[in-house]
Amino acid sequence: MTNQSSDFSFTLSPEAAASFHDEGVVILHTGNGTLFTANRTGARIWRGIEQQLSLDAIANGISDEYQVVPRTAREHTICFLAELERQTLIQREVA
Repeated sequence: MTNQSSDFSFTLSPEAAASFHDEGVVILHTGNGTLFTANRTGARIWRGIEQQLSLDAIANGISDEYQVVPRTAREHTICFLAELERQTLIQREVA
């Protein structure tokens, strides 16, 4: 699955298995056995990647839902994506 933005896209790792619950998401990296947990906002970002939404669409949805300035929502979304990448749960691909 790929998430397009203007400069790059994200592909979910085939070794990532997500489990959603009321408070967020737990992601298991089946390759190394590590768990990554995130709150509802993180779960929303993960779902956005699954749905191949653009970075801006994900950030705007967060901005609207939580009444956060769009720029702030985008910056925090980028930081979360960087952490997912660091945990090898997603891969960035240059478009």
